[in-house]
Amino acid sequence: MAGAVAGGLFNAFAFAGAGYLFKMFDKNGYAEEAHRHNIAMENLTAEREKYLEEVTDRRNRLAQLKAELGEANRNINATNKALELIRRINELTRTAMLRKPQLSNHYKPSSEMEEYMAIFGLIMGGVVGGAAYLIL
Repeated sequence: MAGAVAGGLFNAFAFAGAGYLFKMFDKNGYAEEAHRHNIAMENLTAEREKYLEEVTDRRNRLAQLKAELGEANRNINATNKALELIRRINELTRTAMLRKPQLSNHYKPSSEMEEYMAIFGLIMGGVVGGAAYLIL
């Protein structure tokens, strides 16, 4: 969990730093890159909302079916109903979960932006490495 948070922060910081370098050297290209990035973030947000709705609906359906299964098990005459509910639960649990949406599905930085991100990453790696060396 901490690695995912640290990775997300590093990516955001690298994108911001690369964006700054991009803006310094190519004023018009940065506006286009920022626009592409914003559209990709909107698409990602919409896809995440849809994903969360589907996950919530699936959990609610499973909870409802399990509650009905418990009620059916209390009554011997409801054995057929219980078996049908078990079949439906198995159908739901055997279907594959949707893939979690990711920014990389919607946005690919331009080659120039990737170069600036790499340069910024090398600079920051040197700074962090140098700081670590001085501290140790």
